[in-house]
Amino acid sequence: MVGSSRKGPTIRDIARVSGVSATTVSFVLNDTAGQTIPTDTRERVRSAAQELGYPTTLARAFREGATRTVVVAVGGLPRGTALDSFLDGLEAELSSRDHSVAVLRATGPALTRTIDAISPRAVIDLGAIYAGAESDGLDGGWIDGLASHTLTQVSHLASLGHSRIAFARPADPGRISAMVGLRERHLRESARTLGIDPPAIVALPDETEAGADSLAAAISGGVTAVAGFDDDSAARVLHAARRLGLRVPHDLSVVGFDDAGWGQHTAPALTTVRIEAVDYGRRAACGILGITDQDASAPRSHVVDRGSTGTAPQSTT
Repeated sequence: MVGSSRKGPTIRDIARVSGVSATTVSFVLNDTAGQTIPTDTRERVRSAAQELGYPTTLARAFREGATRTVVVAVGGLPRGTALDSFLDGLEAELSSRDHSVAVLRATGPALTRTIDAISPRAVIDLGAIYAGAESDGLDGGWIDGLASHTLTQVSHLASLGHSRIAFARPADPGRISAMVGLRERHLRESARTLGIDPPAIVALPDETEAGADSLAAAISGGVTAVAGFDDDSAARVLHAARRLGLRVPHDLSVVGFDDAGWGQHTAPALTTVRIEAVDYGRRAACGILGITDQDASAPRSHVVDRGSTGTAPQSTT
């Protein structure tokens, strides 16, 4: 934390002159991904920074005495392989260069207050990226972002001959509702791209025993495979299938998403999509530090086939 005796302009000084919040100033000066800040606001902030003599080059975004901390705001994002591996890569690269990472799950004013108190080198607002409709392009979209990983999940089912699939999601997603809605949209777009029917929805209430009715309704409509929002949702489908007397994968295929690591212990073992994002975290760290010579790859996803998916059952009609 910077002491009160520090000389030179501060982020709060820039905020006061430009008429915006200190958090907005931090976002603008660090070119933080995921922020839809108007161009005139960005220009006003940069103009105020220049007028006050604040260093704005990304490579030297912090001054003597400022914290060497990078804040990652994860909002309502669920924990999983993708997020954890991203943070691992980010932290490994930053720690090797005498920086640290602070992961914040707070949102709204609480997040703003914490960021102001930390006075970080940069902010990566993942929660904001995945809360907006524009997120498809901000995280790599259909090239190597969340949309492409969803396509990996649906493509696996389509390659096995499934043309009627369902999306298993929490009935009351709460703080992860934005992510659930985004995945559902990606699933629909993936189905359209692959030329299969729009997915049905299997809503899973909090009560473990309550998901069977929703699954039964989907199956009565011809569904032969279910893509889970995550591994937890997929595991609950396995439980509901057992209650309905269905054999997985003979009667119903089930695939999870963002490998939670325990899928090999379910019955049957859960096939899922694994997203490795360590290199992406390292690449993000290099960008923050102004290192342009980077060869880190973007996150890629692949299917971990453990046996809960199989070829579509032949129609008897």
